[in-house]
Amino acid sequence: MDDRDVAPDETLLKHIFATNQPAHISIILQNWDKCVFKADFSGTLENRRPSCVVRLEAAENGSSAQFATVAAMQQIAATCIPDLVPKLLQVGIAANTRGVQFQFWVMEFAQGVTLEEGWDQMSGEDQSYVATAVVEALEKLHSVRLSDDAVQAILGRALGEESEEILNKAAMGGPSTGFPDNGLALLTSITQRLQLNRPFCSIEPMTDPKGLVIQSSFEDLGSTTIRDSDMEQWPNEAVFCHNDLTPRNIILQSFDAPDGNPTYKLAAIIDWEAAGFYPPSYELSLQDTYLSGGNRHISFYLLLKQRMKGLVPPSPSQIALLQAMELIFESQQKRLSEGTNIPAHIRKRFREKLRLSRHKDPYIGWTPEAQDVPLPRFSRIDGQKLEDDVVAEMVARRQSKTK
Repeated sequence: MDDRDVAPDETLLKHIFATNQPAHISIILQNWDKCVFKADFSGTLENRRPSCVVRLEAAENGSSAQFATVAAMQQIAATCIPDLVPKLLQVGIAANTRGVQFQFWVMEFAQGVTLEEGWDQMSGEDQSYVATAVVEALEKLHSVRLSDDAVQAILGRALGEESEEILNKAAMGGPSTGFPDNGLALLTSITQRLQLNRPFCSIEPMTDPKGLVIQSSFEDLGSTTIRDSDMEQWPNEAVFCHNDLTPRNIILQSFDAPDGNPTYKLAAIIDWEAAGFYPPSYELSLQDTYLSGGNRHISFYLLLKQRMKGLVPPSPSQIALLQAMELIFESQQKRLSEGTNIPAHIRKRFREKLRLSRHKDPYIGWTPEAQDVPLPRFSRIDGQKLEDDVVAEMVARRQSKTK
């Protein structure tokens, strides 16, 4: 642990849990900005407080509204898929021993294993069942709109004094992008989040028809166009999305089947930090960006994309956003892979190892080059070895440059 990492100390724990202090805490995620940990309590089975998960973030200027908005997204999700969203138990601000203030929330601990841990042990039938269950949950989320009264009420409480100004203008968005009031503002937010020191694509206006031309800095990636009329449709098409449906955020429960083998079902969807109101093609495209990093299970990716495709209308506006996001992200990754960026090289090696190519249909994404050949087995262990090999190579390359 780095001394600068956010960590719960005795004073923080006393404020959060009052008299019922946890007997043990387990760190799930920790860095300079935030800490997520599980709290377990002592006592008899009948009287023991259930385990819970706590998220801590430094209470910096301007961050309180974003933190509260993330919590609000989870509350919105709970209104339409209550059985799959851990209950939010407490939200507040507390100071540690040094007087540093932290925002926190406490939520139920979702019992089970992550899909990341369980996927390799699942039968093909269970894998298909779980992928279908995830998309069925997503379909319910997509029935929710930013303009819904319940959504406006939840976000209004989260945003506080700024709620009227933000929500009156907002057309879509969430805590990760802000709440843009038009399609161009959404596209600008997407490109700004991916920005590097060196440019990897350019965006220029076009006049006939009115719109934008996105040109990759790499000739082989080409260009794409978005008409103003397409961007004008995005607010009308924006629905509630999770936006981070990666294996680590999907919790499964296992049961013994009559034949003695374990069977799995979807138990929870966690981590609503990227959730918000976006055109459904935005969420579909994000699955392509997670492949190899957030998602090493190619079979899960293919199943999920196949089923999610049906949730995205085949409209020119949705196609335009898919093509734009593909070009922008792939251009960024290609620029990163020119250097020693480890995630970019892992992604490139992953695609080469599994012989994946980009399908011409933007709804499909990455597919095996040989359609009539079974996918090569690629387990979590294989993924870890690939990652370790790339890390070693990049470290060696960096060291050679300093000599």
